[in-house]
Amino acid sequence: GVEPGLWVSSKLDRKLRYQLEDPLSVVSGTLPLWATTLPRLCPFLFSLKTRKMLLKYTAFGPSFAVHWTQESKVGAFLRRRATVQTELNAQTDPRKMQELSQELSNIEEHVVKSNFWLGTLQSTLVKMQKGDELLRQSDVAMEIVSAASNLVEVQFDGETGFGVAVTQSFYVEVAQALQERSTNRCTPMWVEDDDSTNAQYLLCRRGLLVKPLVDGPQRDEAVRRFRFLGRLMGQALREGFIAPLPLAEEVFALVLGERLGVLNLPRPGSGSTGELVGALADFAAELTAGEVALNATAKAEGRRLPTPEELNDWRQEQAQRNDFGERFLAPRDGTEHAATQEPMSFERYVSLVEPCFLETGLGGAPLCPGGETMPVTVNNVHDFVEQASRFWFDVGVSAQVNAFRSGLNDVFPFECLVTFCPSELREMFCGEDRIEWDEQQLLAHLHPGGGLTDKSPTYKFLVAELLEMNQAERSRFLDFVSSCPRLPPGGIAKFHVDVFPDNAASKDAFPRSRACANQLYLPPYGSKEELHAKLHEAMFCSYGHHEQRVREL
Repeated sequence: GVEPGLWVSSKLDRKLRYQLEDPLSVVSGTLPLWATTLPRLCPFLFSLKTRKMLLKYTAFGPSFAVHWTQESKVGAFLRRRATVQTELNAQTDPRKMQELSQELSNIEEHVVKSNFWLGTLQSTLVKMQKGDELLRQSDVAMEIVSAASNLVEVQFDGETGFGVAVTQSFYVEVAQALQERSTNRCTPMWVEDDDSTNAQYLLCRRGLLVKPLVDGPQRDEAVRRFRFLGRLMGQALREGFIAPLPLAEEVFALVLGERLGVLNLPRPGSGSTGELVGALADFAAELTAGEVALNATAKAEGRRLPTPEELNDWRQEQAQRNDFGERFLAPRDGTEHAATQEPMSFERYVSLVEPCFLETGLGGAPLCPGGETMPVTVNNVHDFVEQASRFWFDVGVSAQVNAFRSGLNDVFPFECLVTFCPSELREMFCGEDRIEWDEQQLLAHLHPGGGLTDKSPTYKFLVAELLEMNQAERSRFLDFVSSCPRLPPGGIAKFHVDVFPDNAASKDAFPRSRACANQLYLPPYGSKEELHAKLHEAMFCSYGHHEQRVREL
C-alpha cells in the first residue's frame, strides 16, 4: 500500500545516472559492478527513468549503447533538423529560406562537432507484404535479425513510404494480426473475449491473457508463435518502438516468474471467457471466510468447534441463499447494473448451467481425468477453483511463457528486465493504455511552425477538437500522425506533433500527415466545425497516410 516512489534513494539514483552519463564506461562495458547488480537486487531504490536508462545503455550491446547515448545527447537536434528541413522544402520566401538554411547548417555543425556523435547504426531493410503472409514473413524476419546489432527498417510491398513511422506501423500491423479473432482460433494464444461486440479483434477489458492449453499440436504451434512474439517485442523495445498489443499485467507477471492464483482469474465484467471461474472463486473464498469466522466465534465464546456435519449443513445453507447472483455474478466495474440479476441461489444456478471441472467451468479442456462429467458442487467448489487456477496460470501456460521469455533472450538478456514490475513492463512494451491529455499538455506538445502560431485560429481549432475527442478518436488521431494508435511509454510527455499550415490547399481539402516525422498539415479552415469534419474524414478514411495520400470520395 506504500507508494513505490517513497523507497527511491535520491543519492543512489543520482549516482547511477552520473555513472551512466560516462560514455566510455557504458560503451566499453566497464561500469562498476554495483551499477548493474544493485538495481536488480533492489530496484525500488531507483526511479523508473533511471532503470530505463540503465536498460538502454547496458542490455542491448555496445552498438545500441552508442546509439542511445547519442540519442540522449543530440536526439533533439536531429529531430529539429528534420522539422527545419521540412519547413525549408515548403518555403518560397527567399529571406525565410536563408534563415532556415542557416539554422540547418548550425544544427548539422553542432551534431558533427559533438563529442557524443560517432555516426548512425547500420540498418537492415526488410520488405513485407500486408495480408495473410504478414505473420509468416514477420516470424522469418525476426528469427534472422534478432541476434544482429542493426536497426530494422521495414518497407511494405506496393508502398513507397519508409522510415521510422513505417517501421512503427509494422509493429502495429503485426499486433493487430495477433489480436484477430480468426487468427486466435487457428493458433490459440489468448483467452477469448465474450464476443459481445462481434468485432474483428479480441477486446477483453482487462487485457489479453495467455490461453491455457493441454499438450498437443495446438500448444506446439502456440509455443512457436510466442517465441516469435518475444523476438518481436524485444526488437521493438531495443529500437524504441512499441508493439501495441493490449496484454494484461498478468502476462508480464508470469514472464517475470511471479506466481499467480485465484485472485487473477477473470471476474464477471472482465469481458472474457472464464468469468464463471472467477465468480466461483469468490464464492469459495466466502465459504472459507465464513467457516473461519464460525470457528473463531466458537473459540471466543468457549464453545466446542463446529463438527464436519455442522459445517456441511452451514455450506448447504449458503448454497441456498437467493443472493448468489447479486453477490457473485454481477459485474463490479459498473458495466451492467447489479439490479438486472435475477434472485438466484448457488444451488439453482449450478443446476441450470451445470458447470463441470472444465477450463471455464462450462467448456474447454478438462481440469482432471473425467472432468467433463464431474459437476461442481458446494462441497467441491474449492477443489475446482484450485485446479482451474493451476491450469490457467501454471501447467496450461508455462510452455508459452517460457517460449516468450526465450524469444526475448534471442534479442537481449532477459535478466535485464527483472528491475521492472509487471505494470512497468506492460507500459514499456505495449504503450500507454489510456490516452489522456489536457489543454496545457496539448499546447506544450503540439508545436506550431511554418508561419502557424499558438494564436492562429486553425491551431486553436485543433486543440479544441482534440480535447473533445473520445478514446477511440484519440487513438485514430495518434495513428494518423504517428502510425501508432497508442501513446509511447511516459504518455503525452514523451509525444510531440509539429503542426504546419497547408497554404497550397483550399479549406475544402483534407488534413494530411507525415507520420515519419510526426507532422500534421492543416488547410486554412474557417471554423472548428470545418476542421472537425475534414479531420475525422481524413483519420477514419485515409490509407497509407505516411505517404500523404487520402482516399478520394
